[in-house]
Amino acid sequence: MERTPEVCLITTDWEPQVPVLTIEYDQPSARALGLSRNDVSLSLLTATGGIPIGSFYEGIHKNNIYLKCLDEKGEPIEDLGNAQVFSSLPSLNGLLNEETMVKLKAGTLSKEDLVESIMGSTPLKQISKEIDIRWEDPVVPRYNGQRSQRAQCSPAPGIETEKARLAIAEQIENIPLPEGYSLVWQGEKIASDQSMKYLFQNFPLAIILMIAILIMLFKDYRKPIIIFCCIPMIFVGVVAVMLLTGKVFNFVAIVGTLGLIGMLIKNGIVLMDEITLQINEGVEPITALIDSSQSRLRPVMMASLTTILGMIPLLSDAMFGSLAAAIMGGLLCSTLITLLFIPILYALFFKIKNN
Repeated sequence: MERTPEVCLITTDWEPQVPVLTIEYDQPSARALGLSRNDVSLSLLTATGGIPIGSFYEGIHKNNIYLKCLDEKGEPIEDLGNAQVFSSLPSLNGLLNEETMVKLKAGTLSKEDLVESIMGSTPLKQISKEIDIRWEDPVVPRYNGQRSQRAQCSPAPGIETEKARLAIAEQIENIPLPEGYSLVWQGEKIASDQSMKYLFQNFPLAIILMIAILIMLFKDYRKPIIIFCCIPMIFVGVVAVMLLTGKVFNFVAIVGTLGLIGMLIKNGIVLMDEITLQINEGVEPITALIDSSQSRLRPVMMASLTTILGMIPLLSDAMFGSLAAAIMGGLLCSTLITLLFIPILYALFFKIKNN
């Protein structure tokens, strides 16, 4: 992505690893000393970052007060193995050692000695098998319950989204992946694919409805066939303009092409209706075909031309440029060819000859 000029604003969710203090807790030893995991956690927090115990205000500024354990010199503890672990509950084990029992019988056990024996501390290394610092990921991103890593970018100004994706797709898909890893496109690519799926899901129904309407309109099956035979002419103009402008045939271009089908059918109905009207008035069929094409040429071309001119401002747009190119090329080509092609097909289907 960094080497591709078609994309910009490259970001990832890969965060640098952070050092993590890991302690292998020796549960039997800790239990014998009356210490729990919570005691180890609180004591370790006191020896490192400190425990917030209050706050005070200096004017409008709030300052937190932390309880932190230091070494004999009043400096931060460097050897965490010697950090003292205190029990949150009084431990009776301190009263059971021989020295304390002797003092207790002799009546020489002071208050300070009693508190120290009950609330004594234990070095961390005595209740842990291993103390180590490891590098780990601070956040583990997931997609559908599986670990994932995401890299995303935006198209450069003036570049279409699909064109930008194609510029990096081949290089990305050629990256060798270890076993068990897979590559999935997200973002606008998957949104476009899903929209395309829903779009063509109802396309057959739309075609059936259009055919039914045309048959009811003309009360003849040959005239709808003539109009539908002209639909492929749309793609001649669409492909030509796409190649000429360098646009990508993406989702919006497909939407524009589907809209062109409706415009083409409308032009076909207008021309077919004029031909039928003149023939019913007694005009020679071959003359009716020629006169209808000539009389409908100007209004149909003017209507198409206004639509084409209205699409010009969208040509330079990164999102709707393909839509504008598809409509302009398809409408211009299909209009010109339809006015010539429909009379020819009409003459073939209805066996009209030039006498």
